[in-house]
Amino acid sequence: MATLWSSDAGRETSSVLTISRVSHLGGVERIVLSAAEAARVHGFRPVLACPVPGRLAEEMARRDLPVRAARIERGRATVSPWGLARALSGFRRGARDVLRLALQEQAGLLHVHHPVTAIQARMATKVLGVPLLIHVHETLPMPPLYALLARLVRASCTLWLCVSEASRRMVRALGVAEESVKLLYNAVEASFLDTPRPAAGLAGPGPHLGLFGVLEPRKGHAVFLRALSMLDKFPSAQAWIVGAVSFADHRSYLDKLRGLARELGIGERVHFLGHRNDVPELMAAMDAIALASTGFESLPTVLIEACALGRPVVASDVGGVREVITHGKTGLIVPPGDARALALALASILSPAGAQLGLQARADAQRRFTPERFGNELADCYRRLLRGAKPAALSEPGAVSWRVR
Repeated sequence: MATLWSSDAGRETSSVLTISRVSHLGGVERIVLSAAEAARVHGFRPVLACPVPGRLAEEMARRDLPVRAARIERGRATVSPWGLARALSGFRRGARDVLRLALQEQAGLLHVHHPVTAIQARMATKVLGVPLLIHVHETLPMPPLYALLARLVRASCTLWLCVSEASRRMVRALGVAEESVKLLYNAVEASFLDTPRPAAGLAGPGPHLGLFGVLEPRKGHAVFLRALSMLDKFPSAQAWIVGAVSFADHRSYLDKLRGLARELGIGERVHFLGHRNDVPELMAAMDAIALASTGFESLPTVLIEACALGRPVVASDVGGVREVITHGKTGLIVPPGDARALALALASILSPAGAQLGLQARADAQRRFTPERFGNELADCYRRLLRGAKPAALSEPGAVSWRVR
């Protein structure tokens, strides 16, 4: 492939510029990290562009992976004229930052994880003649804004990389050509494939039940708390909620959850730990782990991690959950939003039979969701895109300098 910055000998660049619209560290962002590490292992130079400061940038830096500050518009849904004007201004600013960084890093490929960032990467893709890969983490039903943006970038995205069959069904609904769609399951980090020492010092006699994920209403924390209050068989059960608030407009959510725990009479048995760096150890200390999400889960990373650790799991039937666990064999699946069903499943999985489900889940997850499999397939996608992308039709690099001021 010949790009704008190829050497006279025609040697291709191996820089991959990934763009993230957020700075927090949730499930999608952990896939961003896994992809960056896989790219480095396979000889590419991964660079992340994202808002800074934030835990995502901090974790990239901790792993000695390059991060560049970028003013990426998050793209919140709004109908107010002021909000729309601000979003459009943010899109233009983000597009300029992406182009500037793509030039600076000599990127041969752009990798985004949401249509909002694809909108802001389109100019760089067009100007520089490099391919755009969009990693799809969502499922049907599509929010109206997501559907609109996805259709706007449909022709600009060279490859739609879907994390589950549920995601692939959504992309097909957008009318994307089948040859532009590929399935690539997420992977767990190596720390979840080992046998970490369980975290010590958990309060209360237990059993200990965990819910891991960013603090957002869609994660079903309230359903989980109500289920805990119904566990009459286990009056001393402790709930461990691990994860930080993702966005500033969700800060009141934590206060509401604490209030609900008090109303349910379980306040002393619910522990909000916020962001933690010892998630494998905390998960390993749990007697069971719940995924109580009410929607928008394509292939939950936290569920794969819990299975890889051999923890008994109960998950709500959303998105690609059934692509991770088989009901009655590697875990239990319940209807989303049904606290009573979640409580009954938790009580069942806390029995000796639950431990057997955990063992089967561990064997299955450690076979299907390895970093090696993920890295090999992702690197193959990168190589194919780099070989197939067409060069920019520009006479000289200076021709685009005016665009990035």
